[in-house]
Amino acid sequence: MSDTTITPGTLKVFLGMCPGVGKTYAMLEAARALKARGAEVVAGVVETHGRKETAGLLEGLESLPLAEVDHRGTTLREFDLEAMLARRPQHALIDELAHTNAPGSRHPKRWQDVAELLDAGIHVLTTLNIQHLETRADVVGAITGTIIRETVPDSFLERAGEIELIDITPRDLRERMEAGKVYLEERAQAASANFFKESNLTALRQLALRYTAERVGVDLQEFQSRRRDKKTWRSEEKILVAVGASPYSPALIRRARAMAGTLDARWSAIAVSTGEPMTPAEREAISNHLALARQLGAEAATVEAISLVDGLLEAARERNATQIVIGKSPGHSWKDFFLRPPALRLLRRSGSIDIIAVEPAADAAAVAPVSQPSRLNWGRELATATVITALTVGAGLVAAELLGEQGVALLMLCGVIVGGLFLRAAGTWFLAILTGLAWNYFLTEPLYTLSIRSGSDVALFAALIVAALSLGHLTSRLRRRERSVSQQRIQYSRLLEVSNILTTAHDTHEMIARFSDTIGRLFGLRCAVRLRAVRNHELEAPHPAGTLPLDAKEQGVSNWAFSNKRAAGKGTDTLAESSALHLPLQGRSLVMGVLSISSGEEPLTLGDRDQLAAIAAQLGIALERDHLLHAVHHAEFIERGDQLRRSLLDHVSHELRTPAAILGTSIDALGQGTPVETLLPEMHAARIRLQRVVEQLVQSARIESGALSPSAEWCDLLDLLETARDRASESLGPRQVTLSISAGTPPLVWIDAELFLTILENLLANIGHHTPAGTRAEVIAATDGPSTLEVQ
Repeated sequence: MSDTTITPGTLKVFLGMCPGVGKTYAMLEAARALKARGAEVVAGVVETHGRKETAGLLEGLESLPLAEVDHRGTTLREFDLEAMLARRPQHALIDELAHTNAPGSRHPKRWQDVAELLDAGIHVLTTLNIQHLETRADVVGAITGTIIRETVPDSFLERAGEIELIDITPRDLRERMEAGKVYLEERAQAASANFFKESNLTALRQLALRYTAERVGVDLQEFQSRRRDKKTWRSEEKILVAVGASPYSPALIRRARAMAGTLDARWSAIAVSTGEPMTPAEREAISNHLALARQLGAEAATVEAISLVDGLLEAARERNATQIVIGKSPGHSWKDFFLRPPALRLLRRSGSIDIIAVEPAADAAAVAPVSQPSRLNWGRELATATVITALTVGAGLVAAELLGEQGVALLMLCGVIVGGLFLRAAGTWFLAILTGLAWNYFLTEPLYTLSIRSGSDVALFAALIVAALSLGHLTSRLRRRERSVSQQRIQYSRLLEVSNILTTAHDTHEMIARFSDTIGRLFGLRCAVRLRAVRNHELEAPHPAGTLPLDAKEQGVSNWAFSNKRAAGKGTDTLAESSALHLPLQGRSLVMGVLSISSGEEPLTLGDRDQLAAIAAQLGIALERDHLLHAVHHAEFIERGDQLRRSLLDHVSHELRTPAAILGTSIDALGQGTPVETLLPEMHAARIRLQRVVEQLVQSARIESGALSPSAEWCDLLDLLETARDRASESLGPRQVTLSISAGTPPLVWIDAELFLTILENLLANIGHHTPAGTRAEVIAATDGPSTLEVQ
């Protein structure tokens, strides 16, 4: 086996709004340009549709012959994948990506052929109409009234390194049709009156343009995520609004929504968590504000950062936002004279991002209750700083003679660094200033004064203050960063544990039981899960493994969340008086149930709320996976049942035709004067056989419908075997069947005699029908463990 790794080929797609826009023509032009540059280009399948201009571009390009596939007596011509893999050119031309291959081909779809070419390292140029894209097929069907049967998964187009839109106006396309450049005259007239109506073409063109723009946006975002400078490119307007616990946030969110509507721009609402403690009222307010933003159409998220400014700028650059909307402070505080306000720091560091400061609405405070921001505990901060300073000064006084002035200064600096581990930023700065003043007062000449005589002491004092402020601030930031990293580690470990449960559970019951236990253990929350019913697609009763009882009111809220595919209950803007938060378990296409969570009196933190939403989505996908797997197994079971029914019908028809043919032949013979005595035994046997088949059919139907249930009784096993052999003697003919019972098998068995005889008789009859004359068979009955009946 070769260890050489094959680099996958690249895919280029020529996309059009519909047939006739010139996709194949553009593909062939690109192929000729590649060949002119010395590249090896081979056409695998190109549909010219009789257009001379297109066929002319194909001249001079190497083309592989099409493979012939026989289907029900008709020869179909398809792309020869084996020949292309054997030829292995640099570039392959494969027209009509959505084409369905003929039965018996290697792959059912042409895009699967292309996937194999790409995996083999061959670059592929191909064409596709927008209506054949899987996620657009239903929309196109609704627009045109046409059922789109051939589709290509969107996930496959994600492999495309380049998508080139072949655009043409609807009017120009209709002119091309009238000129016979798309379809022949009769077909062109029918197409113009139906699929190719100008209104349809306009809608299809918009779909193609929008999809291409979305792909460009995704590619741009991926490219920017790999760039080092992280500058914002103003390819389109995107708005980011800062959300906090302030009562002015709802007005700010509505203003951002209005701006986004005016600019026809996407927008995001971001709340920044810096690790600072928040009150329950603040957490609830931020949760409500983010819920409002989601309701208005924003992408709402919470980001972890060491400061508000860092979080907003990081979120804006990740989303390529061009504008950040913040609120103006309603007043000024004394801190603005000493500390640079966040708005000013954001403005200085924003680069090419516009910062828009919005004046809060005058009645905003009346609309929303003011949630007091968490205040710095100055008493605790001052007391801690004073104690640390006193201990440091005491240590300096004791070790002054041993350490000297510089050693004492370093000792004081160590005290500030240690204090930064326990104090917040403002407390650390206070400690740094207090430490510098204490060092000057107690440890430098002249003692017990704040004056300094020596120039070196002045420089040392200034250096101590600057170093203490810098290191204290850095220590405080590192502590916040460590707290943020610790929270992220906890979140990742939670997600990992839940993912492990969802992937290793053997069935749905085990999954829900382990999931409920894990939610209680990791989050300290009670939860309940209501699953989607298979029969009526409504919610079932709460799963018995849940730890949260749901009364009629809470079940009604969970029904609403299930029906509307939105979170409801506590902490949301829908049915907020509920005592629990109800999250829909959204799979890829179905809502598989509802997760109900109760946090008691305390509201959920923003991080926990977002993480629980992500976990609910994971659970929904896992449940949908199990649901689809069960549906596949059920479909396979039905298919096997259908096969058995077809086999039964074939067998019954044979069993009915044989005696019917015998009776018919006998009747004809009687009409020709054949004596009755010679025909009577054969007619009698045919009647018995026909009667037995009919009785078996009636009996099977009654058993399947439940009208007849097995009636067991004690029967002689050997006698049953002999009776079955006698009944099947006609079918067996010259074949010899011996009967035996293994040692230890009791002579009497508890069984329904008639059903058993029917089964064994049919089994022996099959020996007669499907084995050559003279075959020897042996029927062995045994009860070693489960009772068995073996035919050899």
